[in-house]
Amino acid sequence: MDFEQINPDHFPAVADLLVKQSTEMRKRFSLLPERIQDKETACIFLQALYEKSAGKGCVMLQQDKIAGFMLGYYDNNYFFGRHVWVPFGGIALSQEQPYTALRALYAAAGDIWIKDGILNHYLVCPAIEEWMQACYSLSFGQEQLYAVASTKEVWAEPSLPAGISMREVQPGDASQLFNKAHWIASHLNKAPVWEPVPEEHLEAIRPGYAELADDDTSITWVALDGDEIISYVAIYTVDIGAIHYLGCEKAAHFAAAATHPAYRQRGIGRALFTHIMNVAHEQGYEQIFTDWRTTNLEAAHYWPTFGYECFSYRMLRRINPIYKPFTSPD
Repeated sequence: MDFEQINPDHFPAVADLLVKQSTEMRKRFSLLPERIQDKETACIFLQALYEKSAGKGCVMLQQDKIAGFMLGYYDNNYFFGRHVWVPFGGIALSQEQPYTALRALYAAAGDIWIKDGILNHYLVCPAIEEWMQACYSLSFGQEQLYAVASTKEVWAEPSLPAGISMREVQPGDASQLFNKAHWIASHLNKAPVWEPVPEEHLEAIRPGYAELADDDTSITWVALDGDEIISYVAIYTVDIGAIHYLGCEKAAHFAAAATHPAYRQRGIGRALFTHIMNVAHEQGYEQIFTDWRTTNLEAAHYWPTFGYECFSYRMLRRINPIYKPFTSPD
């Protein structure tokens, strides 16, 4: 095997490889958008990924033919630190290649990232057993699960408990949503997720929750006890654009769903979320995406009961921060 740093000259052949792999993916995960089988879509995605924040990766060559690629972009944020992000669609192998070839492909791409001082490596890996085993053997661990459900059918909606009502969000709900934005973060702070909740994070997310009260790009419904919001769920059209390989107008994403701890285990969240699934159906969406931490035990049990099926995982490898290339004294 030979390896070269990826560049736009590779994109036509790489796009062919990605489309073939995506076609096989849709055989396993039929709810994924059909657009991922289109070569033009693949080419546009690869170009956008390459141009985004110093996108870097490599191609794997076998007898001068591209047999695989891995491409990610560099980013920096509060939780992930300085990192490389390989999104869904940023990795492909030819069908002739054993999945263990992913190990060699990562070694080549990872060496590029390491030389640039990038020690946190995120890969969105298809939920295929051989791929996962290859990642585990490279010391990657699961962090996030990505799932999709159909909204083509109408769900039977359970009744709310006595005294509880639901409605679409109103502009006057902004202050309540602002003050209740911490519910999800608070839950993820507990065992076994143990996600930190720095005040800087809460300050950053509270305005976004308040904006849901009067946002024509999202659909938000709330459950109330009297005038008090006790549960909320928000959906919007999945991100669309060149860099979003899965994005299409008939796909929705649900970004937030939470219930006040004192009102859980009473069927309120289930009634509210079942309703929002039907709203998505009425709006013409065909599928709805979401994601959750694999260490979130409640989510792992709850969301599959709505038909959510995992199609990929966010995998993370953190290189020891004291790492540096060794210079032999010989």
